[in-house]
Amino acid sequence: MIKRWHLRAFIACLGIIALAVSVIFLVQHMSEEPEAHMLTHDAPPTGLGRGKILLSLSSAMVTLEAGPPGGPLRVESSFDPDVYTLEQHYEEGNDGDWTYSLDFHERSLLHISVISIWLGKRSPIVTILIPADLPFDLEAMMEGGYLVMDFADLAMSTADVELDRGVLQIFVSDPMGVPMERLSVTGRIGTMRLDRLGNASPDTLDVHHRFGAAQVVLHGRWRTDADVDFQVAFGTGELRLPGDVRIDGLGRPLEILHEREIPPPTLRISTHFDVGNIRVTD
Repeated sequence: MIKRWHLRAFIACLGIIALAVSVIFLVQHMSEEPEAHMLTHDAPPTGLGRGKILLSLSSAMVTLEAGPPGGPLRVESSFDPDVYTLEQHYEEGNDGDWTYSLDFHERSLLHISVISIWLGKRSPIVTILIPADLPFDLEAMMEGGYLVMDFADLAMSTADVELDRGVLQIFVSDPMGVPMERLSVTGRIGTMRLDRLGNASPDTLDVHHRFGAAQVVLHGRWRTDADVDFQVAFGTGELRLPGDVRIDGLGRPLEILHEREIPPPTLRISTHFDVGNIRVTD
């Protein structure tokens, strides 16, 4: 009769052997050069209304920016297809709406991206190009990695962006053609930098970060009044104010306008933090 501890030792040895084989397999595959991939999809017909773009991303360096007007939705990428998967899906509804979704993630439940960092391998790269004249709303989720988005030239009305962990950078290098209705950014763990948001001029701006560092720069060309809410639970925040608007909030007196003076946009700003601080600068 096999003793119980002999059986446990045998099972443990099998587990170690399986783990070793898995690591050897991953190392062999990661030693290969990443492959270049491209996905394209024709832009929705002009007769359709405003659509929705859904992004589910992880374990990659992702860039989103405007592409040529009238062109297709295009995704350029470089990654190992044995380790990662990239999928797109498009559908049209009965009410003239449409949805385009893009999913990039690891194939295995193992933390392959962590092992690749130990081996000094380059992270997967994904570039998303959206036609500049395509009206849409954006929902983006970054589960882990580095996400950079430039909203300039995009015909985007609303954006809901979530960072589970990693680094998020949003900037608006030039004024958008039409001010946004809403920009909502939520972070759980990591670093966020939002720059020149005045060029997006959203009616509503919500930035909530749970743990880490967050910087919100409101510089740019504001064209409408806006409600701005900036919250940090555990960490540090920085809020940089523009100079060509009226500030309502932050304990500051509201600027009095002269008679017949054309009023500049008013930013109604609220901030909150639990543990840490939010530094406000001009």
